[in-house]
Amino acid sequence: MKKSIYIYLVYFSLLFLWSCKNVYYTLSGSTATGNLQILPFSSVVAGGPANLAQKFTEDLKTYYIQNSRLRISNDKADYLVEGEIIDYQVAPLSPTAQDQASQTRITITVAIRFTDNKDSNNNFEQNFSQYADFPQSSTLNQVESSKVQEILDKLIFDIFQKTVANW
Repeated sequence: MKKSIYIYLVYFSLLFLWSCKNVYYTLSGSTATGNLQILPFSSVVAGGPANLAQKFTEDLKTYYIQNSRLRISNDKADYLVEGEIIDYQVAPLSPTAQDQASQTRITITVAIRFTDNKDSNNNFEQNFSQYADFPQSSTLNQVESSKVQEILDKLIFDIFQKTVANW
């Protein structure tokens, strides 16, 4: 009797752990399968690092590879992501008593066109915008690289969630 209870207990524990693994994967990544084509992004703004569009394209591809079952394709694919960097702003925030900004904000906006060749109901065009702040005591040259990466990471996460994460 004890042996059969033990077997059932082990069986249900394994079943529970297996189901938790599948739920975790679905919540943390994409359930989409197939091929994804990401066309090179362009930048239609004068500001920002010279390699901003190229870096964004490569980081976006890397994120999809690491967080989905999708395979990156250079040809016609099940899903297509394309767009442009349409805004790059550096603006002062939070004036102090001396009428100086205590914070500066970098904002990047990306226009995305997503095409789902499996289900056109999922197609969309949308602008995504994110920002990062830095203190007035730092110069743009000192923080631009790290703050731009922070913004790109946020943008990529938002785009991934909207396109294939099925939230």
